[in-house]
Amino acid sequence: MNTNKGVRLADRDIEFVLCEIKSRLIKNRMIKYYVSTKDSEVKEVVDHLKHNTINTFPYDYKNNYNLKNVKVGKSKKTQLLYADHNGKKIYMKKKYTSPFRVRRYINNILIEQDEKSPHRYLSDDFMPDEDTVVLDIGGAEGLFSAMIIDRVKKKYIFECDKEWVYALKHTFKNYKDKIEIIERFVDDYTDCNHVTLDDFVKQYGLEREKLFVKIDAEGSEPSIIDGASSIIGNNDIKLAVCTYHCQEHEALIKKRFSGWNISNSPGYMIYYCDFNWDKPYLRRGLLRIKKTEDS
Repeated sequence: MNTNKGVRLADRDIEFVLCEIKSRLIKNRMIKYYVSTKDSEVKEVVDHLKHNTINTFPYDYKNNYNLKNVKVGKSKKTQLLYADHNGKKIYMKKKYTSPFRVRRYINNILIEQDEKSPHRYLSDDFMPDEDTVVLDIGGAEGLFSAMIIDRVKKKYIFECDKEWVYALKHTFKNYKDKIEIIERFVDDYTDCNHVTLDDFVKQYGLEREKLFVKIDAEGSEPSIIDGASSIIGNNDIKLAVCTYHCQEHEALIKKRFSGWNISNSPGYMIYYCDFNWDKPYLRRGLLRIKKTEDS
C-alpha cells in the first residue's frame, strides 16, 4: 500500500485561512461539476451548498449544535481549561487559553461525531463492547475515549503531542487501570519513536484479545495498516479507518480489505484543508471494517 507521501495538510492558522478562501472560490465550480449527478447523497450536498457557505460537513444537522451549550471551566491546580462533557472533564492544551476557543473546538468534535456525520467512528452495529481492547491512533483531546471508556475492557491512546499528552493524563486520571497513553508514532516500522501495531500487540500480550482499532492519523492510515498485517490476519478485529485526508485512500484501503465486511460512514466530507484538494471534491469520511467468515 502507498503511505502518506504527497499528503500535505494545513497545520498553521494562516494555512487554514488560505484553504478556506480557496474553498469559497471553488464552491460554484463544485456545484457545476455535480450538476448532472444521479447520486442522491451527492445531490443532498449540492443542494446544501446552493444555500449555505461551504463547510467540511455540508449538512443541516450542524445547526443542532451551539457553542453556548459547551460548558467550560478552569483547573486551579493545572491552570488548564476544560470542557464538561456528560460529567467528564475534557482538558485542553495549554495553548487553549480562551474559553471561546475551547467551546469552538469541542463543538466541532461533537459535530463530527454526530450519528449523521460522515466522520463518525461508530454506528449502532459497529461498536466495541465490554470484552474489547481499543487501540486509538490519533487520540488528541480524548473526547472519543471519554465517550466509550465505560463500556470497553481497556484502551490504549496513541498520542505524541506533548501538550495533548499532559491534558490526557488529567482527563483520565481516574481511569489509570483502563487507559494507557502511548507516546509513539504508529507506522510500518519500529524504532525508539515509532511502532507497528503488530509489534505493539505482541509487546503488550494482546494477541488473543478482541480489538477495535480507530485510525485517524492525518494521512498515515495506509502505512499504519501495512504494519498491522499479523493482527489483521489473526485477531478478532474491527477497524474504523479515516479516508478523508487523501482522495485515493478510500479505494486503496477497500482494496486492502477485499472480502471483508466494509461500510462507508454516511454522506461526504469537503476536506479543503488538504492542499491537494481538487476534483471530485467530495470524500468519504471513513470506512468501518470487520471480518467475515471468509476473511
